[in-house]
Formats: sequence, structure tokens, C-alpha cells
Amino acid sequence: MLRTTALIVIALLISGCGLIPRTGTPSEALTIADAMSVPATDIPKAKYTGMMARRNGAGDGRNLDNTVAGAAQLMASGDPAMLLLSGFTPRSISANIQFVAWVPEDVASSPEEAVEISSKAYIEASANAHARNEEERQKLLGNKVRYILGQPYGEGSPVHAYVQLFDLVADHSPNQVDAPAFMKTKRKVYGPIFIGAWGGHAKAEDVQMTLKMSAQLPPWFYIYSPGLAGIAPRSIMNQGKQYLFIEP
Repeated sequence: MLRTTALIVIALLISGCGLIPRTGTPSEALTIADAMSVPATDIPKAKYTGMMARRNGAGDGRNLDNTVAGAAQLMASGDPAMLLLSGFTPRSISANIQFVAWVPEDVASSPEEAVEISSKAYIEASANAHARNEEERQKLLGNKVRYILGQPYGEGSPVHAYVQLFDLVADHSPNQVDAPAFMKTKRKVYGPIFIGAWGGHAKAEDVQMTLKMSAQLPPWFYIYSPGLAGIAPRSIMNQGKQYLFIEP
């Protein structure tokens, strides 16, 4: 565990993820993204308001928010360990959807239980959001979470890639740490726990499905959405709500 933690710290120092010095007050979205170690920045509120006004004036229905990610397309559904081992790297961290859990100590009594509970919550939320009927829901509930990481999935430094590979071939065991400030609790938590390996959104329905899943997940589950060019800005999703990267 200590070896993995040390490697994560080194990877973050090299890649700069989540360690950018901040001036002023960050948005709720940026605060959460920093805790996830997902690279992100806020845009000024006046700039966002101006862009939205131009969009409404243009009447073309496009979202001109410059916080949207570049044109997204789903990543191939192959084994990410094979991508890393073969020399191909995944897309950048901020271009991937990140499902992240900080499991409270009164919900799980051990790292192993925290992984099990968060995985079950993810599977149930996915089944509830995607199933068109009860038969399909029951079938989806039989799925298994294949990947559990201790850091965001995506292209980072060589050390970051090694840490991802280490977690992919070994069972990740989350540390018990102080809860992030945005959780507004003094309880200890196990995390962060990154569930699955993801690409981006391919169409508007994908964004809505991710938001629907967030409403099904426990309050200690947060989702980073890279957005979709021309459709939706990137955001943090929690309990069916979206938090945008706009300066307060």
C-alpha cells in the first residue's frame, strides 16, 4: 500500500494532476476535480455569461462554453492493461469519464469492504439507469466491475501509467483518509476509489445516462464528466446534479 501511495504522489508531481496552485475561490466542481487529481480550471463567470448570451442570440442551439471537452468518442472496449503493456496510452485524464467513490467508515469497515460496496453500488446504478425492463435489469445486475484504480484513468506521466498498471494487475486497496472538505463530514473515508476504465461521451444520450446514473449512486460517489463538444460542458455530477467549472 505504501509503495502504491508513493508512486501515486510521484506520478502526480510529474504530471501536475490536481496540484495546480490556485488563486481565488475555486468552484465546487474544481474543488472536487482537484481531490480526484483530474486536471481542470474554472472560467470567469462574466465570460461564461457572455458566451451563453451569444449562444442565445445566435439561436443555433450550440453550447459555446469553452469548458467543453474536445470532440469525444468512446474508447475501444479492450483491456486497458493491454493498452499500457503494448505501448499505447489511453486518452488524457480529463477526456475520460471518472467514477470516484470516497466510502465513509460507517459504511465500510475495511478497504476490501469499501471496494466491494462501491462496486456493488456502481453495478446497481448502471443497471437501474440502462435497463429497459426488469428482465434486462436483473441481467445487468450480474455484471462485474473489472477495474478498480486508486488514481484517475488516462494518459499521464510514465510513472502514472505504471501505477495504473500496478492497480490493474493487483487488487487495489484504498487508504483510510480524512474525508475531502466538500463532503462536509469529519468521518474518515476509504478512497478515492476509481471504478472502471472509461472513455468519453459519444452523443447527448450518453451525457444524460451518466447524469441518470449519478442520481442512482450514494452521495459519496462523484462523477467527472468531460462533457461533449457542442452539446454539454464538462462538469461534476453528484446525486443527479451537475456542477460546472465556473468561478463563483
